Amino acid sequence: MIRKKLTGSIAFSIVALTLILLVNFFLPRLMPGDPLAFLIGSDEGISEEEYNEYYHAMGLDKPIGEQFADYLDNLFHGRLGYSYHHGRDVGEVLKEKLPRTLLIAFPAWIISALIALLLGIYAGYRRRGLFDRLTSGAMVVADTAPTFLMAMLLLIVFAYELNWLPFGALNSAIAPEGALSAFADRLRHLVLPVLTIVLASTPKKYLLMRSAAAKAADEKYIVYARARGLSTPAVLFRHVFPNVGQPFIAMLGTGFGKILSGSIVVEMIFSIDGMGTLVSRAITDLDYPVLQAAFMIIALSVIASNLIADLICLLIGPRQGGAESL
Repeated sequence: MIRKKLTGSIAFSIVALTLILLVNFFLPRLMPGDPLAFLIGSDEGISEEEYNEYYHAMGLDKPIGEQFADYLDNLFHGRLGYSYHHGRDVGEVLKEKLPRTLLIAFPAWIISALIALLLGIYAGYRRRGLFDRLTSGAMVVADTAPTFLMAMLLLIVFAYELNWLPFGALNSAIAPEGALSAFADRLRHLVLPVLTIVLASTPKKYLLMRSAAAKAADEKYIVYARARGLSTPAVLFRHVFPNVGQPFIAMLGTGFGKILSGSIVVEMIFSIDGMGTLVSRAITDLDYPVLQAAFMIIALSVIASNLIADLICLLIGPRQGGAESL
């Protein structure tokens, strides 16, 4: 059974990767206009001889099959193309932008998962209680709010009205002296963008954990644990938590890719020059090599995180007691 599930997960990842490669390759070629003009921005002022030279150098005069083979060969050797708008290799651009996105995406991923886990387990265990009604109601409301609206409200309240936190960017215009002061300054700038992503990504995870914990709370071994007089924390972390482990791990796997792709709006609002801003500018500039590479990174992160989560779920084995019903 485990081998069958593992084979299915790997097969699904391979199919998804194949589709991503096809979309990344053919999407620019489906756009109307001259492919060379899209890549260099314009073909005005280029002689016919220069145009043909560029066209040949980029391999656009080859049959579509050979172009796709070259595309796969470049990816296999780690070559992501050249951006004329940035004047350097796309790989170098991504190395500069990706860490900035991870600075807000990774902490938000961890924090939102922990909040959803802790609140969801307790609310599910105490379902229909006051805590459950208030928390679940707040999560449902938060889930309906657009991310950009949350970001703007946080900016108005904490940056404009209260003046507690900076409006955006990752550092102050004048960097403070000393490593500790610079670190504190970076943390202040990260609070609002990270908080925005946490508020936007927590509700669905919370509702999943609450549902799983509510189902586990009805099982006989949980009722028996209560009858033995175990405290609520003991019941939650010794009995309920192990049985929602697989949904939690699966949630972590799907959550990271969604947060990484969803950070585009947040980065634009808070003026963080990361992957989100890079993709936005690439769309405006018709910089398709950058678009292809950025979408590939995001798609691979989703596939990899989901595959790792599936593998971990298979390794920890079946859930205990009545958790099979989750």
